[in-house]
Amino acid sequence: MTDLEPKTLTLPALRGLMGDWVFYSCLINFDDLAERVRFADEIHNNKQLSDMIQRQLQLNRSTEIAEYIKNQNERFFNSLVIATYDGNPSWYALGDVSSSNHNVQIPELSEEQINSIGFLKFTGEEKLFAIDGQHRLAGIKKAVSTGEPQDPWDEASVIFVAHKNDASGKERTRRLFTTLNKTARPVSPGDIIALDEDDVMAIVTRKLIEESDLFADSRIAFFPTNNMPVSNSQSITTIGNLYKILTILFSTASHDLTKKKADLKKIRPPDEELKNYFDLAINFFTLMGKYFPEVGEFFDNSDYEQVTKKYRGNFGGNVLFRPIGIETFVMVIAHITKKDIAIEEAIKLASKLPRDITQEPFAKLLWDESTKTMATKQHAVTLREILLQMIGYSKLSDSVLLDKYRLATDNNNIELPTIN
Repeated sequence: MTDLEPKTLTLPALRGLMGDWVFYSCLINFDDLAERVRFADEIHNNKQLSDMIQRQLQLNRSTEIAEYIKNQNERFFNSLVIATYDGNPSWYALGDVSSSNHNVQIPELSEEQINSIGFLKFTGEEKLFAIDGQHRLAGIKKAVSTGEPQDPWDEASVIFVAHKNDASGKERTRRLFTTLNKTARPVSPGDIIALDEDDVMAIVTRKLIEESDLFADSRIAFFPTNNMPVSNSQSITTIGNLYKILTILFSTASHDLTKKKADLKKIRPPDEELKNYFDLAINFFTLMGKYFPEVGEFFDNSDYEQVTKKYRGNFGGNVLFRPIGIETFVMVIAHITKKDIAIEEAIKLASKLPRDITQEPFAKLLWDESTKTMATKQHAVTLREILLQMIGYSKLSDSVLLDKYRLATDNNNIELPTIN
């Protein structure tokens, strides 16, 4: 047989039925998967629609997955769903489930159970394309084409379904494609923070809560977003906001440990490097307590609830006791460090800024005086640049920034604030 002739492929499989779909759950090694399976451009007759599907396979996403495959020993994927048409795949039920060890007993099995175990054989003439897991497929293809060959190759779990290459068949497969992708949900932020063992920010967030006094007990609110409940009168911020602050500190601020956010999320670094990130976080918040007296008061006081009530309420209070407020200040500090300024000096510079949320520049940009509530986040960039301008580090000219400030506050007479 020449290389141009189709090659057979036999895979261990389970045969199942769900709704009116017959499916086969198989194991296939990465090499065969990369060589034989295409992307889901087969389900449209229109080339532009097919091209649009291809454009969704973002290059950076496939590169991230390829790096994950090559560098993460504990890598694992859930099943890809693959449609097959043409050719003549054959199903061979195993049938014989007797054991060579006569001392091993197996419960009585039904005929349906026995016939659901077997092998799926492909002639090599089939056309296979992924309808769920296209980014994983793209990453696998990239890893196979650029990485060192594995011996043996990783195996992927794949689910094969039959596809008919006619109008009704394409409609049926398109429906399955969208159903799978609409019902799939990304891992929630809360689950990432609580469980992720590769994400550096998640790991350090947990360590700060479990191994330091800074955010122990009710000093942190266990909500995975920036939304602090009005009823909370104890916590300085939320666990979701702490994760965001660490993301800014580790990926935006300039220091020896700075990495791209994507790199910090995908591959767990060595324990010594994780310790360095933890030490960086401890040092950062310790310095925040040193240069911002209200933060130091919170960290040092055993009756921290009284401190929080002093700085947060419907009266307004201190911007650092609002999740979006402390996040904005950390972003300001991070941008200062990009000017070759050390983190401590950047924190010291930022400490010169006002923090009363009812006063400029926070009023209207961050605080709604009429409702005594936090405004939306839509003016966060303008606020950040105004704060940077007040200490001489904004990238925007005063005239451009003033226009943005007047537009955001709907006040054509307002002037850029200065430090008193």
